[in-house]
Amino acid sequence: MSCGLKTKEEKGSHALIITFVGPVGVGKSTHMKLLQNHLASRGGKVVATFIKSSHALTYVLNVALMALGASEETHYETQVSTSIRSDIFARLLPLWCFLDTLSIAGKFLVRVYIPSKLGFTVLIEEGPAMTLLSYYWIFPRLFKAEARVPRLVPNLLGWIQKNEHVDIILDARDEDLVCRRKSRDFRRDELPEYVDLQRRWVEHLNFGNTLFINTRGESIAETHEKIVSALDDILNSFNS
Repeated sequence: MSCGLKTKEEKGSHALIITFVGPVGVGKSTHMKLLQNHLASRGGKVVATFIKSSHALTYVLNVALMALGASEETHYETQVSTSIRSDIFARLLPLWCFLDTLSIAGKFLVRVYIPSKLGFTVLIEEGPAMTLLSYYWIFPRLFKAEARVPRLVPNLLGWIQKNEHVDIILDARDEDLVCRRKSRDFRRDELPEYVDLQRRWVEHLNFGNTLFINTRGESIAETHEKIVSALDDILNSFNS
C-alpha cells in the first residue's frame, strides 16, 4: 500500500499528522513504531514523537520533589501508587503549568511543527488532547488541584486540526490492558481510576478523521493491518 504519501507531497500539501491515543497499556507505542516502519518502507519521510504533560522540565521537578520526600501513597485495592503530595502539587500547579508550557512548546516546535513544514509525516503519541485530560480531569481528581490548562495546549490542538490529520484511538478490555503492561519494563501497574479516566476521555474525542479501533482479541499484526487499511482509505480521500 502506498498510503498516498508521494501523491500528497507532489501536490505540495502539508504532511499528515497522526496521533495515537488510548488508555495506558493499549499498545500506542507498539503500533506507532510499526506504522512508522511501514510508512518509511514505502518511501515516506516519517518522524515519531510523544507530547504529554509532566515530562522534561516538569519531570525534573517531580523527581526532585520525590527525592525530598514530598510524596504520598495512594492505595487502590491491591495496588499502591506513589506520587507528589496533593497539597504540595496544588500549590505548585502554576509553576507546573509554566514548566509544562516551556517543555511542550520546545518539543512541539522541533519534533512536530518543523518536520511538518519540511514534508514529514509526523506520528505523535498522546498529543495535546491527552495533555488536556491531565489538566481537566487527572490533576483535579487525583491531586485535588484546580482545573487549569496552559494556554498553549488548546492552541497546539487547534493547529493540528487545521492541518491534514488522523487520530487513531485504540482500546481494549481492562484485563487485556493489565496483561499487556506486565510485558514491559515501565509503568506496569496503574491505578484503575486513572485508566478509567483515560478511557472515558478518549471515547468523546472526535476531531474528524478519527479511527476508533478495539484491539480486543486481536494480535498485534491484525491490529496493525486494520490501522494501515483504514489509514489508506483516509489518505486516498485526502488525495481525491
